[in-house]
Amino acid sequence: MRSRLALRRTLTARLLPLSLILGLVIATAAPLAYLALTLGGLREAGEARAREIAHELRREVEGRPVLWRYDSAKLLEHVAGLADAAELLTVAVVDRKGQAIDLGGGGPPEVAALWVSAPLTLHGEPVADVWVAADPRPAVRGAAGLLAGFGLLGLLLGGLVYWLPTRAIDRAEGRISALIERLAGTRAALAELNQTLEAQVAARSAELQAAYEALRRKEENLRQISSRAVALQEAERRVIARELHDSAGQALTAIRIHLQLIAQSASSPETVVRLAERTLAMADATLEEIRRAVTMLGPAILDDVGLRAALERLCDDLREGGELTIEVNLDLGDRGLTPALESTIYRLTQEALTNVARHAGARLVEVDVEADEGEVLLRIADDGRGFDVDTALAAGRSRGLVGMRERVELLGGELEIRPRPGGGTVVRARLPRLTLAEDGDDSALVVA
Repeated sequence: MRSRLALRRTLTARLLPLSLILGLVIATAAPLAYLALTLGGLREAGEARAREIAHELRREVEGRPVLWRYDSAKLLEHVAGLADAAELLTVAVVDRKGQAIDLGGGGPPEVAALWVSAPLTLHGEPVADVWVAADPRPAVRGAAGLLAGFGLLGLLLGGLVYWLPTRAIDRAEGRISALIERLAGTRAALAELNQTLEAQVAARSAELQAAYEALRRKEENLRQISSRAVALQEAERRVIARELHDSAGQALTAIRIHLQLIAQSASSPETVVRLAERTLAMADATLEEIRRAVTMLGPAILDDVGLRAALERLCDDLREGGELTIEVNLDLGDRGLTPALESTIYRLTQEALTNVARHAGARLVEVDVEADEGEVLLRIADDGRGFDVDTALAAGRSRGLVGMRERVELLGGELEIRPRPGGGTVVRARLPRLTLAEDGDDSALVVA
């Protein structure tokens, strides 16, 4: 268990360098400080002694400015008392040219010395340097003694810094191992509980999946029913429209022809002519009403010329009524569309263009229809005044917009009406592509 925790190994890897650094700092800090302070004091004492010797020699130099350097005995008399200090190893005088002046005091010291100097001046101008060699050995011996003592102290403290935490971590690791061993006893129960819980979750997930599939089938069925309802409604309207067109329309046309003959050939009074003309006007109005009713009941033009030609005629009729420019882009593909889908596209376009002509004050309208394998996209954009859709719907002033939205939702599509950047309105309808079942019955519409 300890090998898995590896707490001691991790702590040792961090404590060992720290303990070594701590012991080294404790062992060397005090000796190095002592050595630095002692050597500093020795340097200051040597500099003071060099200045004293230079002061004594200056009187000899001032008395004999040229010959003083050649009289070693005289120079020794001046420095004899000052150069005998215990901390001094030797004294040397070096002129400005770098040549040593013989003082008769022997060669350089045999040990490493601490050299310091002071200038020897004549009338304020330096003529030589007085060099004094101080003995650093007492300072080194004192630092070595301190190093021995503080080294033992650093070793002791570094060992304690290493040993105490490792001892504590050993105890903690033992307690943790015991706790893990106790927890291991509950693994079987937890595993069994997990298996039971997983089985419950799986069963619940299966129930939710079944409910989701049932809901999806119901939604699909509802969409199919809605599509069939729209298709049957449009089929019924087309039947009624054909009957009105074939019966009432032909009858009224015959009345109009007969009245024209009466008006042209009758020799009756002018009242008959006036009544005949009035009847003619009424017949024309009746025909117009029948045409309008036929259009409202069902766009029979779709059966006559198809969706493409019907949309183009719708746009042509709107162009003739004013100065409105309509750009039409129709990409219906090679596959045919179902009657319900064609009727919805035609009705949406008719309602949108009517709203533009009545309320928008637009000069340009773009009508785009694009059909692919999965859906049909309808886009109608104008550059008119635009309006707030939410406000219009909340105020109940736009029954046409509500009808457009209901038509799209019945086919499982989405309708978006929003302002156009730069002014105007954009109507976008996204409709799933519908296809007839193989028997060709409108009641068998399904979503492709």
